[in-house]
Amino acid sequence: MFHQLSLIFGSMTKAQEILLLLNDKKAVVRHGFYEEELPAVERFCDKNNLIMVKSKFKVLLADETSYSNKGIRIMAEDKRPGMYFVYISKDEEKAWKASYFELMGSDRDLGKILGYPNCCVDFFCKRFTPDNPNLQLTPSNPWTNLSKRGQDAVLISHFPCSSDCEESIKLAKVCLDSVLKADYQRAEDLLRILKP
Repeated sequence: MFHQLSLIFGSMTKAQEILLLLNDKKAVVRHGFYEEELPAVERFCDKNNLIMVKSKFKVLLADETSYSNKGIRIMAEDKRPGMYFVYISKDEEKAWKASYFELMGSDRDLGKILGYPNCCVDFFCKRFTPDNPNLQLTPSNPWTNLSKRGQDAVLISHFPCSSDCEESIKLAKVCLDSVLKADYQRAEDLLRILKP
C-alpha cells in the first residue's frame, strides 16, 4: 500500500502524510501538486471518502532545482505552470478551514489545524519571512532532521522550534510507527538516512 501511495502522490514523504491521515493520526494534510498530478489525487480521495479542497491560487517555486519553501503566489488563471496546494481531510470543515487560513495568510491558524505543535507554530510565525524562508535547524537526531527533505526523507512536515522539541519528536515517532506498519524497509531507510 505504501508504495502505491507514493506513486499516486508523487513522493514517499507525501505518502507518509496520507498514511497518517488514513490512520487517524493527522486531521488535515496539505501538499502541493501541479495540474497534471491532480486527477490521480482526486480519484484517490473520492475512492477513500476523503475531502480535497484545491487552493484558489498557484505557487511558482523560486528554485525548482532543489527543495524550496520560497515561492510566488499567482492567480489560478495564470498560464504559468505553478503548484496548487490541496488540503485533504476526512472532515470537510477542516479541509476548507485549512484552505481559508492559507488564503488569508493566517500561518498560526493553518499550523494549528495541520496539527503542528504550538511552540513550533510560534517559532515559525516569529521567524519566517520572504528573506528567511528556510528555518531548518542543524539536526541533532533523526526525528526532527529536515536536512534530507530534498532526498524525500523526513518524519515531520513542519519546522521544529528546536532540534530537541519534545512535541515534534512525538509526532515523528507516530509517523515512523505508521510507516513501520506499512513498509518496514522504508522505516529502516528513513532512520538510516536521517541519522545525523
